[in-house]
Amino acid sequence: MPRQISAPRGTRDLLPEDGPAWERVESVARDLSRRYAFERIEVPLFERAELFARGLGESSDAVEKEMFRVSGARGSDEERAAWALRPEPTAGIVRSFIENGMHVRPGPLRLTMIGPMFRYDRPQAGRYRQFTQWDVEVLGDAGPAVDAELIELGQRFYGELGLTDVVAHVNSIGDAACRPAYRQALVDYFGAHLDRLTDDSRRRLEINPLRVLDDKHLAGDLVDGAPRSTDHLCDECRTHLRGVLDLLDALGVRHVVDHRLVRGLDYYTRTAFEFAIAGHEGQQQALGGGGRYDGLVELLGGRATPGIGFGIGLDRTVLAMAEQEVALPSSAPLVAVVGSGDDHADRLRIAATLRAAGLAIRPDGSTRKLGKQLESAVKAGATWAVIIGAEVADEQVALKNLATGEQSNVAVDLVAASING
Repeated sequence: MPRQISAPRGTRDLLPEDGPAWERVESVARDLSRRYAFERIEVPLFERAELFARGLGESSDAVEKEMFRVSGARGSDEERAAWALRPEPTAGIVRSFIENGMHVRPGPLRLTMIGPMFRYDRPQAGRYRQFTQWDVEVLGDAGPAVDAELIELGQRFYGELGLTDVVAHVNSIGDAACRPAYRQALVDYFGAHLDRLTDDSRRRLEINPLRVLDDKHLAGDLVDGAPRSTDHLCDECRTHLRGVLDLLDALGVRHVVDHRLVRGLDYYTRTAFEFAIAGHEGQQQALGGGGRYDGLVELLGGRATPGIGFGIGLDRTVLAMAEQEVALPSSAPLVAVVGSGDDHADRLRIAATLRAAGLAIRPDGSTRKLGKQLESAVKAGATWAVIIGAEVADEQVALKNLATGEQSNVAVDLVAASING
């Protein structure tokens, strides 16, 4: 017998029973995108590895350890260039913004997408090597109001799904004017405690000291005693953060200032935020997050343009809904179309008519006895059955409620009203 082939480690299949929860989170995300006036954008699943290295930072885990790198086996130098599957969407969206001259459009530009991302990370609960994100980006607005708006949008998303106790963790990591002094303060502090740092943190201390705060293996007292970014902000960054926090208060958004929060990508400036369920904070428990990247467009070759966005992990959101036993909306009733004998043309014709009326239809294409067809319909989740008989010549069918057993003859054009009424 041939050896069975399994899914790649760190991935999983979404099975039919997973569908309702995923349809729910995706539909809420798309509806909120519409209500918040975001426009859809799609970027390639793979880009030049250089794009992510330059944008996300060579020292970020996403680039250094977790990128799926691919290359062309033959062809031109272009096709044999170093490519990578996207570990996150922002760099690709900014590349598209620059390449397609989107800066000339009326701004600020509000963009959104839902799609798979890829990170070659150690698989663990809620952390997959292929995962799905809902992403929103705003390009061209430097003020604190849009920061608060996006944080409120994230909270509304979780609220409309029915998740409870979601808290926004907010911090400011400064900008090019004030961050150098903060970096030096971290170097001085952690440099005095090298014996307590992990190998990763010692390396990060030389490349990007802020990311030492992101090391979940460090002792809590060591991190808690570290200098805080908010104590090193310049006047402009401090005013910006105060504006964001005041607006969140005005909006009634549940939030805390989290001095450990720096996010894992180098392009962030000023506002950084994450969403987590109270009592389950931590890098592996964040449901999503984002922040400002006011220098990224210029870094990637475009005109200086402020930006902010977030990515919400839909995989973790679905897991959180299951943990909190969030009830899903009832799905539309499934209707089976069954019959006796060789009446398949009538079954398919009636099925097409009822689908046009908006019903979810599952026709039975077998020649089994009617009772077996009805048993199969119940097992498939059907709540109604349309039974084709001799009366179909007069555009009449028997409509049976599979839960109660009640049955009556109904005109085909009244079936939808009878089920929905």
